[in-house]
Amino acid sequence: MRSLPIAALLLLAATGGGLAQVSPAEGNWACIANIDGARAGMLTIFSGSYGYASATFGSTASGTGNVQLATDGATFLDGNLLTNAGITVALLSFDDQGRDVLTLHTPEKPVLTCRPR
Repeated sequence: MRSLPIAALLLLAATGGGLAQVSPAEGNWACIANIDGARAGMLTIFSGSYGYASATFGSTASGTGNVQLATDGATFLDGNLLTNAGITVALLSFDDQGRDVLTLHTPEKPVLTCRPR
């Protein structure tokens, strides 16, 4: 009987906890520009990578890259949003009605506000 809890503990340790870490930033987001409220594009974050499709034809911000997921958002590690738009981090918050809001920031200021799609 005593070996069953020990075996379960060893199995749990071998699988790295056995539970996937999920960031609230994962998913599909519709983004608007903070400067004028215009549609900016669609952002998808999933399993350590992202894709961004700008609403502006030919935008160099469109493309893919990698992110470091966190419990409160994500950090952009490479790709077009970082190198061409200067966006370094996405932070999750809630609006006054309790809905999810993902805000994309450059080092200087927030530039895009995104909502789940």
